[in-house]
Amino acid sequence: MPGRFPGDTKKGSLMDGISCTAAEALNGGDISQTFDRVVVVNLARRRDRLERFWQTLGDWPFKTPRRFVAVDGQAVGTPAGWDKGPGAWGCLLSHRAVLDSAINDGVRALLVLEDDAYPVENFSSLAREFIGNVPDDWDGLMFGAEHLRPPETICPGVVRCLASNRSHAYAVRGRLMGVLSQFWRNTTNDHCDLVISSLMRHFKMYAPDPLLIGQDSGHSDVTGCKEWLRFLAPEQKEKIGRSDPRHSIQRLVVTVSAKAMARRPLETPGGTANYPRYPDRRAESTECKSAP
Repeated sequence: MPGRFPGDTKKGSLMDGISCTAAEALNGGDISQTFDRVVVVNLARRRDRLERFWQTLGDWPFKTPRRFVAVDGQAVGTPAGWDKGPGAWGCLLSHRAVLDSAINDGVRALLVLEDDAYPVENFSSLAREFIGNVPDDWDGLMFGAEHLRPPETICPGVVRCLASNRSHAYAVRGRLMGVLSQFWRNTTNDHCDLVISSLMRHFKMYAPDPLLIGQDSGHSDVTGCKEWLRFLAPEQKEKIGRSDPRHSIQRLVVTVSAKAMARRPLETPGGTANYPRYPDRRAESTECKSAP
């Protein structure tokens, strides 16, 4: 069956990545046991993305991510009626397999990352603050997201997602895990993250404000484009641009775009100045053609 944890075939290590003991060594505000399992989804042919993922992970406060070898949509093909492309099909099958494996293993809380997840500077301390403030009734958490509707403010630094997509950094627990699995199994022509978004009216899913994990730049196997670093606030991107040479060009674009937006308020259907419907699209509308 396509898609697997490396340990499933008795080859290699179950923890196919770096050793991370920082979480277990935390003293105050220990959040290392927040999730029973943490997974990073990565295609077998994209070891470059996995290497960059480990490099950007930094001082990680949760359990070490287990690598899941993703289903390659180009290899398995798409079913009749699916028009979202082979990358999106493989993405759906991969996330569904990760979730089903967790359910079968009795995992109560699951954090799923994609290999382009890019935590912000000081992620560990910011994540501790967010976890400490998030309501105890959470069904899901979106460390990274694209808010399609303005979220509801719960308290400083915490918002409730009403319609938010992207699947590069999300967590689910409890009853939502089984419901999401069934919805993904019955999905015939929709992206996996839009299914998550559709369930937010029935389940309590929260996000940090501002968001703490963006999507890294590089070639996307879902869109087929070269993407820039996305779904972070302009000041967060600027900090990353100062420390990561790969994003230095984007830092200039973000700075110029921010000045232009200050002169003309951003207005998009279904959004606000703080949470536009497509928050990165104006600054990155040519990303497929010009991204480094």
